[in-house]
Amino acid sequence: MELKFRENGEFSILAIADAQDTDNPQKETTDIIRYSIEKTSPDLIILLGDNIAGDFEGVTPKRTKAAVKALLEPISEKDIPFALVFGNHDHEGLTHKCGFEEKEAKLFLLEEFQKSPLCLAVKGECRSGVGTYNLPILSSDGKKAAFNLWLMDSGTYDCNGGYGFVQPDQTEWYRKTSDELKAQNGGIPVPSFLFQHIPVAETYRLMKQYPFYVPGSVTGGSKRFPGFYKGYKNRQGKFREAPCCSNTPNDQFESWKKQGDILCAFFGHDHTNDYLGRVDGIDLCAVPAAGYYSYGWNHGARSVTIHENSPEDYDTEILSEHSLLPYPVLPKYKQRHGYCEYKNRKPWQIF
Repeated sequence: MELKFRENGEFSILAIADAQDTDNPQKETTDIIRYSIEKTSPDLIILLGDNIAGDFEGVTPKRTKAAVKALLEPISEKDIPFALVFGNHDHEGLTHKCGFEEKEAKLFLLEEFQKSPLCLAVKGECRSGVGTYNLPILSSDGKKAAFNLWLMDSGTYDCNGGYGFVQPDQTEWYRKTSDELKAQNGGIPVPSFLFQHIPVAETYRLMKQYPFYVPGSVTGGSKRFPGFYKGYKNRQGKFREAPCCSNTPNDQFESWKKQGDILCAFFGHDHTNDYLGRVDGIDLCAVPAAGYYSYGWNHGARSVTIHENSPEDYDTEILSEHSLLPYPVLPKYKQRHGYCEYKNRKPWQIF
């Protein structure tokens, strides 16, 4: 299945992060997905990790399959192609309760997603992770790759504590493939977006550090970033919690700068964030959580429209629960089905 700009030169993406629900999903979770699709009529949907809850009460391989099917139901109804990356929770039911190894669990999940003819996700050739790949978008006349989408498995947890990160072999694959696309494009980098679940540490460059709490600040979400932080360079949205990145420094962001192709990187993971800001010429953007089975206070999704003739002037909009759902959501947080106890606490008590 090829992706292609429309005749009007536009291509629309709907990013859905942290749906993170079970085989019996909250009505609100399904409705966020359904109504955001109806509102935006996207050309492609990208599931940005923690697509299912993973470790819910009574989880089995069969119920894990059912959770994937439930997630895809509103997407299948509209016959829209989708791609995905994994987060740090998708696999946990299979690994914690069903005896799977992490990679085995991710492959099991990917196979279930791939049963849908709308699925564009592949395993990829990298040794690390499952689902690091790219999707070119053809020009409206179909003659060349006018844009590119990078989808990266950002891992789960770091051996040094904290969360995962894109491994060196994945970054090397990105460099190699980026160079190949550049060569095919007459030596000019192909403009691109990147999607991964866990944010890069450079996100903290959009924030100002304080040694003490100030109104609107949040506690750092990694050992590398102690103290309190408050967003001040974000031109859209907010930091309602600190970005929870890896404790291990890596060169992923530097590789983006060197290749010169990535206009914006999109992240999930931190459920209440919806910021957009620029660091060294690259936009860093958060997608709020769509799911109501886990914590969050501003559920929603994010739409992005790329313009073929001026891709750097892309449009993006936060689709909030208030603009999508035709009914009030009370309470804001629902705990059901025996999900992890820590989800019953506020973000600043968790990280």
